Amino acid sequence: MLSYAVRKLLTLIPVMLGVYTLVFVVMQVLPGDPARIRAGPGATAEEIENIRHQLGLDKPVPVQYVLSLQKAVRLDFGRSFRTNLPVLDELKSRYPTTVQLTLAATVIFLSLGLPLGVIAAVKRNSIWDGLAILVSLLGISMPAFWLGLLLIWYFSVRLGWFPTFGFSSPKHVILPAFTLASYGIAYTARYTRSSMLEELMQDYVITARAKGLRERVVLYRHALRNALIPVVTQAALGFGLMLGGAVVVEVVFTVNGVGKLIVDGILYRDYPVVQAAVLLLALNFVLVNLIADIAYGFIDPRVRLR
Repeated sequence: MLSYAVRKLLTLIPVMLGVYTLVFVVMQVLPGDPARIRAGPGATAEEIENIRHQLGLDKPVPVQYVLSLQKAVRLDFGRSFRTNLPVLDELKSRYPTTVQLTLAATVIFLSLGLPLGVIAAVKRNSIWDGLAILVSLLGISMPAFWLGLLLIWYFSVRLGWFPTFGFSSPKHVILPAFTLASYGIAYTARYTRSSMLEELMQDYVITARAKGLRERVVLYRHALRNALIPVVTQAALGFGLMLGGAVVVEVVFTVNGVGKLIVDGILYRDYPVVQAAVLLLALNFVLVNLIADIAYGFIDPRVRLR
């Protein structure tokens, strides 16, 4: 297990390098001049050129890439083009908000998706099964920004139960977390249902029932434990995807997290902020999947990681 974890961690190096390079290239290709944006509409050509020199944008692109990569290796991402604050300080102030939002969404989609999938499998072809399928279809097909706007319109504007924006109290968390969790609820219910149906047809379940074990013991101690392996994979992927998907939700609900920081950085062509923020989200995604891989061995002893 330890050697597997070490090998997995070593794969972070090429992954992070690839992500950093891809983001750098995309930001260079996007139209717009950061120096011109920072200078403002009334700036002269000389003022724009001075700002470009201060930001290091007058150097050839390959030189900019090498210099920025050297700094990134030392965890020095420079200063924001927009606010002139250290990029790491910007991330430190925004990252906890995104993590809180993602963790709340994870709790929601596991709390709703798992029971819904189990009930749908146990009561196959019943109204509960149909409800699970309907929830899955709605969760997969409805865009997060549209669902967020609908929730704001109904629960905030019409009923007045929740605030429309911000992230300063538990009430502020509910709507954005549920919006972010909608996709995870759908996929968790779907994966849990299919995995449980497959396990319920296995010989060990038939044997356990033949031995007279209570149905609850058969379902939850035997079938569900084995069915959780693909669900854990999906949950880990879902957590990583929600970290990235928080970009849309944070913009809709005006949550000052890493996602909104990325959007603002793209609009203002803030290269250092976008590169560092995307790199942070990619690192989270890889680490969460590593944790999921290690968790397999605890869920099912038959799993051997080599």
